Amino acid sequence: MLKERPAEIPAWVLERFPPSPRSAVDFLRPLIDEGMLLEIAEADYAEDTDEHLAALKQIWAGGDLDAWHPLEVLELIRWSEPEDPFWKPGSTGIRGHQMRAFCCAILLATPNEEPNKETLIQLINSVLLIGTAATEATGRFLTSQFERLGLDEDRPFFVLAVVALLQKLDSGMSISREMELADWILEAEAIEREQRVEFHEDDGTALWLFGLSFSDMRNDQWKALIAKMANASTDRPLGQLFARKHDT
Repeated sequence: MLKERPAEIPAWVLERFPPSPRSAVDFLRPLIDEGMLLEIAEADYAEDTDEHLAALKQIWAGGDLDAWHPLEVLELIRWSEPEDPFWKPGSTGIRGHQMRAFCCAILLATPNEEPNKETLIQLINSVLLIGTAATEATGRFLTSQFERLGLDEDRPFFVLAVVALLQKLDSGMSISREMELADWILEAEAIEREQRVEFHEDDGTALWLFGLSFSDMRNDQWKALIAKMANASTDRPLGQLFARKHDT
């Protein structure tokens, strides 16, 4: 039986991304200025701006990740679309991505918030645009989250996110390592599927990966990321995996 344990993180992945629960937030903090903090604090139609701003400034200064008071504005900026000039609240361009990544990182790192794939894909899409150092910091953060995830429905997406970051950073990755990553994704999905089938028999034939999630929010973004990963891998193990599992 697979379900009694989560898929193990390959040892070399932990060496590449040494777990660090604050690495994403702490990397992003210096990229945020006071004007951006104010814009985040005003995201909820400028309601309770002073309280939100005070709480955000504590995190910005390196304080505890307690998202209780600024939770509403963090969640609103999480959904921002920096490529859409008409989207509000939020900002555009790299500034918007920095703000969105900062808010997503806080939400995912906050102990009293449940990690989810919707927040995760918003973070991943932004840090990949922000650059290499942001990608590295996010990788270290994500490896720190797996014990917290346990056998959770979104765990396979966290595996997929780490693999996407590794693929982006290590374009010369060996075939053997890429094969390990493909196997890691497969095992994480299989364990989640086996766990779900115990309670919902139909999940045994559900669409690969996406059929196991209770929410289809941002699935289009995940599918776009998978398409980019497949294009970057072509006939290598990850490309073969995604081609084989496409629409199955």
